[in-house]
Amino acid sequence: MDISKVISGLKKKYGYSSIGLAGDRVDPSEFVSTGNKAFDLMSDGGVPFGHIAEFLGLSASGKSTFIYKLMANAQRDYNAVCVLVDRENAYTNSRARQLGIDPDNNFVICPPADCILASDGMGFLINFITSVRESEDRQRKKGEEVDPAYIVLAIDSVGAFASDTAIDKSQAPRTAKDLHTSFRKIIPLIDNRVMLVFSNHITYKVGIIYGNTTSSTGGEAPKYYSHERFALEDRKKIIDTTKGNEVVGNWLGVEAIKTRLGACYRTCYVRHLYKTGIDYYSGYARLLADRGYLEPKNKSEFKSFKQKTLSFGEKTVNEDNIDTFLAENPELDFDTYPEYAEKPVGELAEIEDTE
Repeated sequence: MDISKVISGLKKKYGYSSIGLAGDRVDPSEFVSTGNKAFDLMSDGGVPFGHIAEFLGLSASGKSTFIYKLMANAQRDYNAVCVLVDRENAYTNSRARQLGIDPDNNFVICPPADCILASDGMGFLINFITSVRESEDRQRKKGEEVDPAYIVLAIDSVGAFASDTAIDKSQAPRTAKDLHTSFRKIIPLIDNRVMLVFSNHITYKVGIIYGNTTSSTGGEAPKYYSHERFALEDRKKIIDTTKGNEVVGNWLGVEAIKTRLGACYRTCYVRHLYKTGIDYYSGYARLLADRGYLEPKNKSEFKSFKQKTLSFGEKTVNEDNIDTFLAENPELDFDTYPEYAEKPVGELAEIEDTE
């Protein structure tokens, strides 16, 4: 049977423009870095165009920071158009610039007053994508060569959307239903040059003291429609003893609780500094330690972020100087998530020395 004739007939009869053989479809190949090497490796490259990604966590767990960093890196690497639905009314140009965003370069923001409901926010994003693609089509009809623009859509956060019910009535079910409908409408527009990223809140269940005591806002829609879900957790405050024990940042734990690319439940740690944002190499030494390539001097203190020294054979490594160490030991500068080291660290170093 020649299935290509069936496909051709379906296209003519029903107007299907993109239906085709699965083997002809191109897998996501263009990724935007999260701004952290360990996080990029854990997620098998960062966040790809064509996908929907959720950053989930409690307050001050770095959700907005990672979304801003993704937009900044998309601007830098793809000259992407970035659109932010600022439902929490938290955006400032100074913070955006601090994290690498250029607010004057194809950066669009939708304020809270214009996106009260989930359907308002998603509707704005749908209209934006449609308008950009229609504008590109008009340029092509004039004979101009136009490549489809890269577009990053961001919502901060879906938990801040309201519903159209009275304030004294339960709005959670209405908001969840609104989000379900909105996701179904926007998914067909997420092509290989568009990505949607959003933050979501972890909340505590009322009256539950046993089992899982937490939940997330927005109902089940964010769980089902996301390709990647990253749970963020504040693990340890970073204190500068030279500045009167001032808290200058925090260590974040990141877990891939859902992914369509790599393995689920991989974890990593990221250092988040309040003034400068995400440290690119932070947590990479901890990833190498978890995978058996480096050995902490004191495992319990290293795990609790009280100690930074590791060993690689006879070499000593300071977590804060991992970039220098990688320059001297490029064999540990992995481009993909490292396989677990089957040999003890000491044996690895001895073999490398003899070679």
